[in-house]
Amino acid sequence: MKTKALSQTTAFAACTFEVQADGSAIQLFPAGAFRARDGRPKEVSAWLIDAEIAAQVIAKVAARATDVVIDYEHQTLNSAENGLPAPAAGWFHALEWREGSGLFATDVRWTERARAMIDAGEYRYLSPVFSYDPQTGAVLDLHHVGLTNYPALDGMASLPALAAARFDPAAAGAASAKGAPRVDKEQLIALLDLSSDASEEDIQTALTALKADAGKTEDLKQALAAAKAEHKPDPAQYVPIDVVEDLKKDIAALKTHQVAGEVEQLVQAGLSDGRLLPAQEGWARELGQSNLAALKGYLEKTPAIAALKGQQTGGKQPDAPSKVEELDAEALAVCKAMGIKPDDYIATLKA
Repeated sequence: MKTKALSQTTAFAACTFEVQADGSAIQLFPAGAFRARDGRPKEVSAWLIDAEIAAQVIAKVAARATDVVIDYEHQTLNSAENGLPAPAAGWFHALEWREGSGLFATDVRWTERARAMIDAGEYRYLSPVFSYDPQTGAVLDLHHVGLTNYPALDGMASLPALAAARFDPAAAGAASAKGAPRVDKEQLIALLDLSSDASEEDIQTALTALKADAGKTEDLKQALAAAKAEHKPDPAQYVPIDVVEDLKKDIAALKTHQVAGEVEQLVQAGLSDGRLLPAQEGWARELGQSNLAALKGYLEKTPAIAALKGQQTGGKQPDAPSKVEELDAEALAVCKAMGIKPDDYIATLKA
């Protein structure tokens, strides 16, 4: 089920309340219906704020993590166009509805510069920037406040468009003057990964940082392209990867062949001088293929046994004993040294 987006419009209105630097409270809106000196609003007969409407505005401002800014001549809106900084004249967070009078900011902290200018009469009036319902004129939210001496005159004619471009959430399916869909405040907060209670000043700061990062990204791309061009590899100094892989396979095969040959020599030598029994031949080959050093270590530690050498009878095959009692003392000593049962030893000689 789709929900209908809240339709609202943004306005700025210079109020005729004269500011005082020696107090912490300032009046932002009069009670009831009010209009700007230049005839706004156009959609409805007047803007409107009462106790019920004010309660909703107070709750929205109280939920923000940051204070509401008071600037000079709405430079917060103009800074994107003229590139000039937007210094604060003051800050506040607490609002209070005073029945019969209007909505007040009660905890205003003026900067030293602003306080001096107000005391000197250089600035006298306030101009709040706020969102309102275009059908009823009811004030919906307060965005920021500007110090001004020219309430709603021709010199400020561009401010409504700037305020709308910055603060108006788009209705469902609405399009901008150029035909492109607008992005509402909630969408901007989500895209910029800000907290849900982010203020307009938080959004502006994030957008400014994003713009700066975009410029850095382009610089990094150019630097990377230059580095690639400068350090292009020389084909004469490098070998294709497939050639390297084939070479690795050839080396591995050659190593395997060499190990097999060395294992064969060690096994034959061990069998010929009695360090290996015929029954150990298979075991010795497997050991040598998996761990050549272990086979070498075993043969180095095992003494040669003359009784097991094939040539001790002058080249003639001796008669193999058929039972343990026929084994001589030397054969029994070999069995004991090798940990072999005499019966197994006799079976080996008959093989």
